[in-house]
Amino acid sequence: MNAPSYSLNPEPVRWWVVSLVVAVIVFFTPLPAWVIEDFYSRDMYPWLQDIVTTVTNTLPLAVLDVILIVVAFAVLFRIRRLYYVLRQRGVMDAIWEAFRRIVRAVCVLAVLFYWAWGFNYRRVPLESIIPGGKSPQVTVDMLVSGFSDSAVLAASLRRMVANDAGNLHTIRLELVEPMNLALKSLGRIPLETPSVPKFSLVLTPFFRSSGVTGMINPFGLETIVFPDLLPFERPFVVAHEWAHLAGQADEAEASAVGWLACMKGDAVVAYSASLYLIMETARAMPPDVREKAMARLDAGVRQDIDAIVERMTAQSPRVQETTSRVYDEYLKANRVEDGTASYGRALSFILSPPFRDALSNYTLTR
Repeated sequence: MNAPSYSLNPEPVRWWVVSLVVAVIVFFTPLPAWVIEDFYSRDMYPWLQDIVTTVTNTLPLAVLDVILIVVAFAVLFRIRRLYYVLRQRGVMDAIWEAFRRIVRAVCVLAVLFYWAWGFNYRRVPLESIIPGGKSPQVTVDMLVSGFSDSAVLAASLRRMVANDAGNLHTIRLELVEPMNLALKSLGRIPLETPSVPKFSLVLTPFFRSSGVTGMINPFGLETIVFPDLLPFERPFVVAHEWAHLAGQADEAEASAVGWLACMKGDAVVAYSASLYLIMETARAMPPDVREKAMARLDAGVRQDIDAIVERMTAQSPRVQETTSRVYDEYLKANRVEDGTASYGRALSFILSPPFRDALSNYTLTR
């Protein structure tokens, strides 16, 4: 069977210049943060998120898997066609066509990404609600205080946490109200339609190797979680991803909002947030201070933390390092100046008012 004679009837690459121009305008136009906040993050995006997430919630599979599979087949189809172009029209024609198609595909995806979710990177920072308009520098005393209070709370909550605390359906039901209470207390728009947490068949092996615990699909506005998470890890991970879904694109802001939501919830979700804060404050402490703090930790809480560390041994250092480097560049390209270091910046939110008050004032009677 003869190969198709593409040289006689080459396919035009339509709109590639237009898509490039539109992408450049979207990416480089210096819109003020208040414009993004008022017209996108508080107006268009909540409306869009409600519609898209309502649709994706009805589907049993992760829409992200479908997108990745379709993209993979499309890429293979184009590679096959470019092979015939290479054979029949020469190397330069093949390179020129490949270049135009790649430019068009990347630009279209970039524009869709920004309109579907990505403009939230440019909204008014959450720091604006903190007294002084800037999160404070975290001190060792703040770390020790946060660790001690969360350790005491975790020891009390652990006795109240059921064995099936990691059931995603239960977490979804129990976390909706606390999430919206947290968002309202911070002057943010409530999450109209929370996403049903889903697993990704395609990405789970990558999550296991890289240490990724969850993500949102920016095109389907759905929540993806790593299925190997331990029961007491899941509530905080879901809360973090829901904070992203509610328009907190910055990793530090998503962690802080997710933590605050958990601290406004019942024992199951608050215990998960307490473990997160224990581990984050311990990681930020000087080694000698960390050793003393961990020595005083409740045995049951320490056992759960050790289980988390054990789960993480399945990670591949090489894959984790590469993933971190790529994600760092992605965040910086989206104007998150500290890149992946923004995860650690969450402590500057959590350990200062009004977030810190949620830890000090948490009661076991709710």
